[in-house]
Amino acid sequence: MKSVYILQHSYELEDAEETKLIGVYTSKSHAESAIERLKTKPGFCNKPEDFTIDEYILNQDSWEEGFSTMTTIQVKNKDNEWQSVEAEIMNDGNYQIIELYQNDLLDQFKHLDIVKCENRNGILYAIKKA
Repeated sequence: MKSVYILQHSYELEDAEETKLIGVYTSKSHAESAIERLKTKPGFCNKPEDFTIDEYILNQDSWEEGFSTMTTIQVKNKDNEWQSVEAEIMNDGNYQIIELYQNDLLDQFKHLDIVKCENRNGILYAIKKA
């Protein structure tokens, strides 16, 4: 056996992804049979299209590039109003702005800028470049 098949059931729930690991199978057909058995069960019957099967090669890394932790911060836009953008949490407590789609609307801080933030009642506001 050189690979296995992972069956999961994933869907969005209140802006978060809900994922259930259903099982690990020796063939894609075994995983497909599990879907047939489960798709009429409570919960699954409401979202039968949300099953996924992924093949994984044994003894091989499947995640090699590392990862980052993202959050939302507030930055000023060109209208001097606070706007939400995604930002990577850096190891030193700073934040790197990741904003590809509305970058032209931003003012002082833009995509890839590293900023210091101030926490005001649980909301992060960019206050200066790091």
